[in-house]
Amino acid sequence: MIYNQFQNSSMQNRFSGSRGWLAFVIGLAFMTLALVALPFLLLFGAITFITLSLFGRVYLKRQLARFQKQQAGQTFQRESDQQTDAFSNTVFKDSPPQSARTGRTFEHNPNE
Repeated sequence: MIYNQFQNSSMQNRFSGSRGWLAFVIGLAFMTLALVALPFLLLFGAITFITLSLFGRVYLKRQLARFQKQQAGQTFQRESDQQTDAFSNTVFKDSPPQSARTGRTFEHNPNE
């Protein structure tokens, strides 16, 4: 009589009957849906990634062209301002004028 609780499985009572069949069907449907939908989700993700990368390149190329055009306009305006101002400090510099497209590089000047 002491071991009476070990003779019957308590899990058998929980998942028996209609509740057990319903859990089985829901689990099977979920696994089937996941296995069927997963390739389509991966395909959709790959197509989205390729599309975004291609249009991103086009968009960034446009932005870069716009930025370079704006930079060229600013350097032209700066040069015209320097030409109109005859007594500016930049006119009497000892160093030769640097090109407008030196960027952020620091070039070595052997005379210094």
